[in-house]
Amino acid sequence: MSSWIIGSGLAVLACAASLLYLWLVRRNRAEMEAGLKALAGLRWREFSALAAQAMQQRGLRDDGRPASERGDTTRMLMVDADQTRWLVACKHGLAYRIGVANIEELAAEMHLVGAQRGILLTEGRAERDALAAAESLGIELVDGPRLWPLLRPFLGTTAEQIVGAAQAEAKRHSLIAALGSLALGLAVAALLPQLSGTGGNAAAPAPPPTAATAAATPPAGATAQAAGAEADQAIVDDPDEATLQRHQADIVRQLSRQPGITRAYWLTRATLVVDRVGADTIVWPLICAELERYPALRTVRVQLNPRPGYEEPVRWRQCRTL
Repeated sequence: MSSWIIGSGLAVLACAASLLYLWLVRRNRAEMEAGLKALAGLRWREFSALAAQAMQQRGLRDDGRPASERGDTTRMLMVDADQTRWLVACKHGLAYRIGVANIEELAAEMHLVGAQRGILLTEGRAERDALAAAESLGIELVDGPRLWPLLRPFLGTTAEQIVGAAQAEAKRHSLIAALGSLALGLAVAALLPQLSGTGGNAAAPAPPPTAATAAATPPAGATAQAAGAEADQAIVDDPDEATLQRHQADIVRQLSRQPGITRAYWLTRATLVVDRVGADTIVWPLICAELERYPALRTVRVQLNPRPGYEEPVRWRQCRTL
């Protein structure tokens, strides 16, 4: 597969993953953080007014009881269409960490004013134990991540500015991510051939030989024949002991490379043993062709061992006799 295709695919995947993260995760997080800061900057009266509007949109309304019967004035006692009483409390500020004690405190106040359900709103965070306690006591706990979507529709132009700023930041980061993905794809496409050891372009063909080069360079077959002729000229009819042993080693090495022969070795000075898998008609000409190159070894006895899996006798033969 072309390195440019791989690089392009990687760039597209990286860009798509970056855009999904920037728009579905980071943009929402940035908008929520900015929105909670804006809510925390409101005065208590403004924040409670937004909370009252949100509760009215949910179908809750003021129960109409006189203030002297409501207890804490920072709480709102409301009823729904079924005449169920709700006590709405607010913990205004980002620094709040709502725990079980806060939930139990609100539950006690609900008992004092005769409320069956409760809602606790805060820009801060709720601990896990507090969430479990609130659920068991009939209290709805709305902390920062859930408070911003609840109150955002009532902030008007402030909410529009926050949403617009988060989108502008996401667009700016998207452009950076797209450029980074493109650079990554180009880098992979350029480096992959080098890392894999294969370049993008095929090797340049060798230039055709000129007439002078062709004349100066002999054919491969002629070179091999010349080398063989020189080697045969170096073989003497009556070698000394060291030369004879070297010739025997050369014969063993050459025969072991021939097709149909698995091994060759000298049993004695005058007996050559050949293990084979090929038929006599195949291996015997190869053996004799090698032995007859050496005048001192042309008449040695050759022991042909039977082929594996065949019921054949051991055979002794000679390429030449005296």
